[in-house]
Amino acid sequence: MPGFFCSLRPVTDTAAPTDAATAGDPGTIGLIGLGIIGSKIAEHIAGVGYRIGVFDVRPEAVQEAAAAGARPATSAAEVAAITDTVLVCVQNDAQCDEVLTGPEGILRSARPGLAVAVLSTVHPHTITRLAAVAAEHGVVLVDAPMVGQGREHIPQGLLWVVVGGTDTAFERVAPALRTFAGRALHTGPLGSGAVLKLAHNVMVYGGYLATIEALELARVAGVADGLVQEVTEHTGTLSPQSAILAEIYERRRSTPGDAFEEHHMRIAAEVLEKDLRIANEVADGYGLHLPGAAVLDGRGHEVYRARPNGPEEGS
Repeated sequence: MPGFFCSLRPVTDTAAPTDAATAGDPGTIGLIGLGIIGSKIAEHIAGVGYRIGVFDVRPEAVQEAAAAGARPATSAAEVAAITDTVLVCVQNDAQCDEVLTGPEGILRSARPGLAVAVLSTVHPHTITRLAAVAAEHGVVLVDAPMVGQGREHIPQGLLWVVVGGTDTAFERVAPALRTFAGRALHTGPLGSGAVLKLAHNVMVYGGYLATIEALELARVAGVADGLVQEVTEHTGTLSPQSAILAEIYERRRSTPGDAFEEHHMRIAAEVLEKDLRIANEVADGYGLHLPGAAVLDGRGHEVYRARPNGPEEGS
């Protein structure tokens, strides 16, 4: 994997956006949404020396990012006012809509030339609708969902973003994306990145279902623990993603995780259900039935053995 950041720039306290992003430099980056992934992105971007402004509905998340070197903001609108490219990393379509078009949203203070990259996995129709609204303000919006194996892939340069939009829009957002992603892959027109991410997740979650069923079949029949993983890794059947799930699933059978893991598992379960619901909706629009995705839809807590209680994740 090639290196994932270009020449580093010193952090300076600037109150105004720059024109640097138009010349292949990311300029000042904004990030809205400091959850499990977003917080790591903010920490990494600040840590390697780029200017970044951040906002989340949870003040403690903003404070943690500020301690890592990010500039705190009190709203999405403030982030848009002080940055060149805004990354949106929230959980779902409703949050994405609020961040863009809400009373304290990006478009409230956006100036022509601002770029927005939606890192969240949302419905392609949400992307096209919000892009049209953004264009009325002279703002470029692209879909740029992330693919990888979690937050620890970020400092390793192994997280990718798959970007839907025009060639010009892709070139506009790519420098900012490359500050934290090992690769920014242009997938085609607006919405194509969102569809590719949904297709990716259908395959990942289908693999999770097959892995769990294989583990349960072996367990009830008395096969020794670990042999399913050993054999399927040898044959290439078990993917790295499913291997991670298998380890978590087996361990959580008897041992609950700490507070961070429990929180992470609840969020993962909600994301699985949200992603498969959207995938099924997109498929239905083309007259296509996804039986495997339909089976898993609504069963995220079973996959992750998540305990459905505890605080909710902010944006």
